[in-house]
Amino acid sequence: MKFSSPYQNKTFKSIWFKHFQPEGVVLAQEFITGVEFCKSRTALLWTNVGGTNTKGVSYGVNPKGDLGPLKNKVLLIHDVPDLQAPDARSIHGLRFKKVPQYPGFLCDFGACTSLEDYMARQISKRTGSKLRNYRNRLHREHKVDYRMVWGDISFEEYETLFEQFHSLLLKRFEDKQIVNNNLDPSEWQFYRAVTFPMLKDKEAGMFVTYIEGRPVAITLLNFSGNRAFDVIRVFDIAFSKYRIGTLSLMEQIAWCIGNKFKILDFSKGFYEYKKQWSNSSYMFDYHIWYDSRNLKSNLLARTLALKFILKFWARKYNLQETVHKIRYRFRRKS
Repeated sequence: MKFSSPYQNKTFKSIWFKHFQPEGVVLAQEFITGVEFCKSRTALLWTNVGGTNTKGVSYGVNPKGDLGPLKNKVLLIHDVPDLQAPDARSIHGLRFKKVPQYPGFLCDFGACTSLEDYMARQISKRTGSKLRNYRNRLHREHKVDYRMVWGDISFEEYETLFEQFHSLLLKRFEDKQIVNNNLDPSEWQFYRAVTFPMLKDKEAGMFVTYIEGRPVAITLLNFSGNRAFDVIRVFDIAFSKYRIGTLSLMEQIAWCIGNKFKILDFSKGFYEYKKQWSNSSYMFDYHIWYDSRNLKSNLLARTLALKFILKFWARKYNLQETVHKIRYRFRRKS
């Protein structure tokens, strides 16, 4: 399955630079194609442009490419789906380590022609019946509208909607009492800045569920080809009794199928709804290329690999959620 994403396009990269790499220094090299690299805190380590703010990147290796400035360096590429990864393990003295980090999940609609068609293949009859009852009750008791916001939208309308998005996310994670990295001010300002131009170009969209004209569920999506990426989703906990988060997802699936998107990619991270609704899974890896002939490069690469192995182990055994809860408590106290 070919992987394509909007995170290697000019708009995303240029705004990412402004927020996270204002110096804008890029390592020019010919060996790795499809991604660019910027310096981290140490001159020895260079990381892919986009860092951990993408929902996956792919790249290629040019064995004939000149290593140039790569000598003695370590290159770190975040979030490479194992759907498409280089086969090479050692070229020109550069070695390659692959460390798994996150499970990925997606809905492959294949020949499905409607939401009902997909649900019949993926969801049990009993669960489907319950969800239809929730939907009927919601529509019976409230005026409900669904809208994909993308393309032609004023900046004022966008700002208002993004502020409502932020409020819902704050409310949701205050209720869960855990830290959400997307709410970090620098992260949030980046998403706020990058989404508007991507939305105008239909590389992004905000799927909104309205009840009585009020947004109660919002999902930020990115688009590339026939693939839709689920970036951030949230719902108003005041409407939990209707299973509003799931009903919103159902409408997104209907919208994707109706607009000829073949894949709704939930991307990285495990949640029960992803497991329930997806019909395919994969793995996100971190790739480390390093100069095996250099002692410092060797040591840094091994240290990074060990660090990421420990992080993967922590996620696998759900220790990360405990860490997020502890961080939340400390933030509340500070």
